Amino acid sequence: MNGSKQEELFIADVDFPEAKRLADVASIIRDLQATRETCTRVIGLLDSPQKDPILLEGLWSAALVRYIRCFAYGKRYGLTEDVFEGLQGDPIGTHRWYKNLRDKHVAHSVNPYEQVRVGIVLSPEEARDRKILGISTLAGVFICPDKEGVRQLGMLATVLLKRVTQMGKECEAKVLEIAKQIPLDELYSRATSTFVAPGPNKAGTARKD
Repeated sequence: MNGSKQEELFIADVDFPEAKRLADVASIIRDLQATRETCTRVIGLLDSPQKDPILLEGLWSAALVRYIRCFAYGKRYGLTEDVFEGLQGDPIGTHRWYKNLRDKHVAHSVNPYEQVRVGIVLSPEEARDRKILGISTLAGVFICPDKEGVRQLGMLATVLLKRVTQMGKECEAKVLEIAKQIPLDELYSRATSTFVAPGPNKAGTARKD
């Protein structure tokens, strides 16, 4: 603290289109950072001699969800495949594979990456008393790709993070330019030093912006 007096800073809320776009870009940056860091942790688990399958599946699913959120449209601006323009290899094909994995396996059980078969357990065929012994359910579930598959998602997130961060800087410059045209008294009238977190009753409520 160096003995200096802390000053209370105020933040004036602005909601013009450029500011909303900046908020969306900042949110996408958070998702890409989370994807990258989660992939790092998944690789660490894959390297571990004692793998925790529940933790592994949970972290990998979280990484996929956070990554694909960046391309979803709704309350916020979402990225399009144009963001891959100029990248070497097949980034769009790789991106679509991860999207299908998230859409058709993690979010919904649609593709063959999850199969559950029901079988009837029988006594040995040569047994004197052949009969039904019970019921068996056999599950085959794709938990996570190998390290290279996880690393590729982390690399995609890292590359996109650089591009989106640059977009964020450009958005910040536009917002600052517009803000300088707003009278200071008006900005102070909107200012607050607090952030009110939404309550539990807001879980099913859509944002207004």
